Amino acid sequence: MREYLLYIKTGAEKMLSAQAYVTPCFAVDQSFWQEREGCQLHVIGKSPSLALAFSLREIVNARLKEQYGTSHPMSEEGLAELRELAVQQVRETAVLYGRDMAGVEPPGPEWFTWETGDWSVSVTPEIVEDDGQKLKLRLATATIQKVLDGRALLWEETETLLLKREAPIHDLTAVLQRLVLSERAQWRPGIRFAIKKSWWKHRLEMSCERCGSRAKDIEYTVCHSCGQGCAYCTVCLGMGRSKCCTPYLLVPATREAASDERLAGRKTARLHWSGSFSCDQAVAAEQARRYVANPRPGLSQFLIWAVCGAGKTELLFPSIEVALSTGGRVLIATPRKDVVLELAPRLQRVFPDARVIAVHGSSLEKWEEADITIATTHQVMRYYQRFPLVVLDEVDAFPFHNNPMLERAVARAVKPEGKLLFLSATPPQYLQKRLVAERKEKLVLKKSKLPLLRSSTHVLLPGRYHGSALPVPRIETIPGLYKRMRANRPISSLLQIVRSTLAEGRQLFLFVPRIDDVERVLAYLTTFFPDLASQMAGVHAADPQRDEKVRSFREKRYRLMVTTTILERGVTIPRSDVVVLGAEAPVFDEASLVQIAGRVGRSSDDPTGVVLFLQAERAASPKAAVKQIKRMNQLAKLQGAQEERA
Repeated sequence: MREYLLYIKTGAEKMLSAQAYVTPCFAVDQSFWQEREGCQLHVIGKSPSLALAFSLREIVNARLKEQYGTSHPMSEEGLAELRELAVQQVRETAVLYGRDMAGVEPPGPEWFTWETGDWSVSVTPEIVEDDGQKLKLRLATATIQKVLDGRALLWEETETLLLKREAPIHDLTAVLQRLVLSERAQWRPGIRFAIKKSWWKHRLEMSCERCGSRAKDIEYTVCHSCGQGCAYCTVCLGMGRSKCCTPYLLVPATREAASDERLAGRKTARLHWSGSFSCDQAVAAEQARRYVANPRPGLSQFLIWAVCGAGKTELLFPSIEVALSTGGRVLIATPRKDVVLELAPRLQRVFPDARVIAVHGSSLEKWEEADITIATTHQVMRYYQRFPLVVLDEVDAFPFHNNPMLERAVARAVKPEGKLLFLSATPPQYLQKRLVAERKEKLVLKKSKLPLLRSSTHVLLPGRYHGSALPVPRIETIPGLYKRMRANRPISSLLQIVRSTLAEGRQLFLFVPRIDDVERVLAYLTTFFPDLASQMAGVHAADPQRDEKVRSFREKRYRLMVTTTILERGVTIPRSDVVVLGAEAPVFDEASLVQIAGRVGRSSDDPTGVVLFLQAERAASPKAAVKQIKRMNQLAKLQGAQEERA
């Protein structure tokens, strides 16, 4: 069982330039301070709970700041007072923890073990020539820092990564503590707690250091690892158990990856793309490239707002190239595994000399190094101040949208003074307010102001690369829609579009709001089109044949796909039409419906198509989606007129 010791470091004369530290190996701290300065180390106590030790460190540091000044020495009475303060806090913490664990017996006499220390150590600065053991420790420290560069990992994940990279892990605790003391790394408890005091009643406030979750998402438990009161986070449990007694290690990137011998050839990682931009695309791509290339601090966020089918991925190419050319690593975070798997080979083709990896839950590449990392947003939690350029794709999509945990993870992955580039066809309102400026002149479409096409914080591309307008959906309200379907009564508009789309050799996306609707709608359609049953399929997120069905749809082995919102983004099927059945359902918000409509007319040889929203009752989201699409078409038309005049 690992124990964590809390001590106070003061100057050699006990003058308070004092600070409290937590260490799992006090001998390492003694040796470290001996190499640097003369000082006094005053032991306060120790506990198996890292969260308890950190909580006491904060309390002691606050008391030191409050009661002592740099010109006043610390007395033995003062140290005794601080040790008694720690004991009182442990008792109060145990009482509050026990109250929350009502009905559960503690594993020992108390919920938390705390052994008070009453001794001090004088450290005399001493220059000692490195012996073999010290030299070995220094080399191990440098190697491990290099492997952990830009990572945020629990202790078990740290060991896993070091094993995979064949790095030395002998006496790993000592090596990591030296990194922490030299301020090249931080370690924190997986779950941090503090006593929150109020006039009504005190309570124990817990939070997850990895994902930021609080209170209702923290589960209390009697831990088999530390043998006392503990807690773990239920929100990020799928990525390993973040606990009170589990160290959480954060190692900021302290060097550019270009200096790594493994990536010495990065200067050749140039863009090899045979395509070309339209005039509007070229302007948007150059605006984003300048943002990434601008070394001036303060320009930390930028939005590429480009409608569905505008070629958003290609717009990133110049920005990625300039980031790589300056020795930086690039992260592209996207909400879904499907998009990760699609983007990785595309980027590898246009950057053949770069190392591109795809990181998702079951990925074998999640522990590897790369020039370009494409990851699901949950996996981004394992990075810390690592990337000079982070691209967040589809910022409005589930699971990122309105998810503080993932917002926090993405922000932490960016290096200090790094760049965060948002990419979306339907950016949320808070992002528009922060990064998008409005026109000053009164250009009004249905009493709605049109935004500026460009500013220092955004670029807007309202038209598709082929120049044709976005298909405008048709909304149809059918009272008793679901009763008709359950009774196998004809829904003429639905049957008509299925018949005409398939007769013309096109393909059809048919979106439904719930998983249960997939088989129900397939059965309904088979009743009216029994001869086409083999050309129809349904898919949803939990479908074990999901990948195979989507691949078959791409290859036209299926002509009609009934699907939930899993195919609303990242899937391009030429010559296709769209029906949304139950468009009034909450799952189909404005952004979702705009994305769904964007599946149609994406190719230059077939820029048109049919989009039909069928709703059982009138709803705001379909109407808002149509309004937004018309607004973009109006803006694209205005942009074209301005270019003609220019």
